[in-house]
Amino acid sequence: MSKKLLFNGCSMTAGDAVTWSNYYPDVDFILHSHFKQPNPKYSLMEIHEMYRNYILNLRPLDNLSGQVHKLTGQECTDLSEDGNSNQNIAMTTISFLSQLSLEERKNYHVCVGWSALARKTCWNPKEKNFYNVNIGHLEDPDHVSFHDYIKEVLINASDIDHVTDYFSNIILLQSYLKANNITYTFWNTIAYVELLWVNELNNFNKHKKIIPYKHELLFDSQDWIAFSGSKQPWLDDIWSISSTKTISKDNLHPNLEEVIKLAKQITEKINNIN
Repeated sequence: MSKKLLFNGCSMTAGDAVTWSNYYPDVDFILHSHFKQPNPKYSLMEIHEMYRNYILNLRPLDNLSGQVHKLTGQECTDLSEDGNSNQNIAMTTISFLSQLSLEERKNYHVCVGWSALARKTCWNPKEKNFYNVNIGHLEDPDHVSFHDYIKEVLINASDIDHVTDYFSNIILLQSYLKANNITYTFWNTIAYVELLWVNELNNFNKHKKIIPYKHELLFDSQDWIAFSGSKQPWLDDIWSISSTKTISKDNLHPNLEEVIKLAKQITEKINNIN
């Protein structure tokens, strides 16, 4: 029996607007669906319904999990969310699997694209749920209640804090999966670890000595997709850099061709592991 597949990640994994123009060619995804500019043909309510239908029903057919499903025929569950933090990726994956019996968990293969470092998940008391925040939300008046949190936890934190948090979330999920005999495939989506290190101290070697553990001993590169052949893909082998073709000049997410290319790499990994 082939394993079920569980995907998680941020908009890079979820797909963003990867095939939006195929369904709604006269609605600009960035300008209209995000209400930055009115559409001359459709009302805000109509565009909102288009957006909702695309995210819930259409995008899952075309995004990374959808493409892997087409290639393998295996059942896929996709937990990825736009703006997802690594903290939320780890915890929602564990939460989903923990609701299954020990035997059921073994029948899953987990596929995770790790997200940007400067993102956090915090409690939203108004909505009574967890919410992903990033530095860009400081410019959004709808996120005023999170501004102090963002400044303290994201902006005032050192790059070392961000890197350590990134490693900790990978270790948390990796340990859970290994303990439950769950196979997995990871890849680095937009975690610019090496760039953070260079920016903070302008000395990569000095910065490595500050990290209180040897990261190369914590992760197994055979469980990762290396886009450029790196032996440490969690650091410097990033999908957003290796992907040369984007959705548009204004939307830098990988386009459908790049998504299909990664889906083939993931499928190859799955076939080799399972």
